[in-house]
Formats: sequence, C-alpha cells, structure tokens
Amino acid sequence: MLTVDVRARVEPQLKEQAAAVLQAQGLDVSTAIRLFLRSVVEKGELPIDLPRPNRTTADAIRAARAGDVTDVSLDDL
Repeated sequence: MLTVDVRARVEPQLKEQAAAVLQAQGLDVSTAIRLFLRSVVEKGELPIDLPRPNRTTADAIRAARAGDVTDVSLDDL
C-alpha cells in the first residue's frame, strides 16, 4: 500500500527524456523511483557507480580538507 509522496525537482526536459526511456522499458517514473529506492536499501549504498576523481583531483580534495591550500589569483593562472 503506497502512502507517502516523494517529490523531486528536475529540469522538465530531463523528466520528459527519462520518461520516454522508461516507457520503452515498460516503466513509469514512479515505478523507476521505487525500484531505485529498493535497490538502495538492498545494497546499503547507491546502486550505480559514480565517476571517481582522478589522482590529481583526489589529492587536491584531500589537501583542501586538511586545510593545506594555496591562494592563487586569476593572474597567476
């Protein structure tokens, strides 16, 4: 029994394009969201692989979190 509404704000074009892809698979947006949420619960994490930063970016993120940053002006670039 469905008793809770879930709302998300997305670009209209994104919703239309996703709905068309899902419809070709015999699904609607609500069903796809339920499938996604069930998968999150079953896996205990996101059910998709997200892009990972390359080594340079990961090192910069770690340095920034540690407070080890250098101020750079636009002129320096």
